[in-house]
Amino acid sequence: MKKIFILILLVSTVSLLNAQEIEEQNEPQSIFNSKPEKIRGYAGPLYNTTYLDGEIAYMTGFNAAGIFNDQFIFGIYNLNLENNIFSNNSDYVGYEMNFEHRGLWLGYIFMPKRIVHFNVNAQIGKGNLEIYDEILDSWLEDDFIFVLSPSIEAEFNVAKFLKVGIGANYRFALDVDKFDNYKDSDFTDFGGFISFKFGWFN
Repeated sequence: MKKIFILILLVSTVSLLNAQEIEEQNEPQSIFNSKPEKIRGYAGPLYNTTYLDGEIAYMTGFNAAGIFNDQFIFGIYNLNLENNIFSNNSDYVGYEMNFEHRGLWLGYIFMPKRIVHFNVNAQIGKGNLEIYDEILDSWLEDDFIFVLSPSIEAEFNVAKFLKVGIGANYRFALDVDKFDNYKDSDFTDFGGFISFKFGWFN
């Protein structure tokens, strides 16, 4: 049911954004049949605070993307756990954990020329969860977790070459199925992030 809801949400969001863009033009356009008039780009560090298995998690990484017609974002990202988190699961209690995810960064920018404006984004990627087994002295791994993180972001035009974004997201972690007594909801939670974007925006 959760996957169906997520699919409906994604389709609805894409349809809404596409309809808004068409309304602003005198003649209909489509993503695949029209060439962007302007292409810009950026790259920079990304910092995320969230919860994993009920514990506060600090994650760092980067995001890099192209901006098409000043509004459509298409890029990539990655995030890696930085602080020590230990399992609360009775089967792995006290075992160290590691989590990372990476994939596509999609978004839409509202009124990009204003000093402060808003973006809606979605991170769609592959996650990797590891738990250190002290008895076996090895890492147990679930190396394919589907991660979807819709977010809203306030973005500040700091300089011609720099934008800073502050946002909130909700991470869905799906197909967590390699560890006993762990489920998707243990790694699904709210988060906040800050991103620094160095690039060409004019």
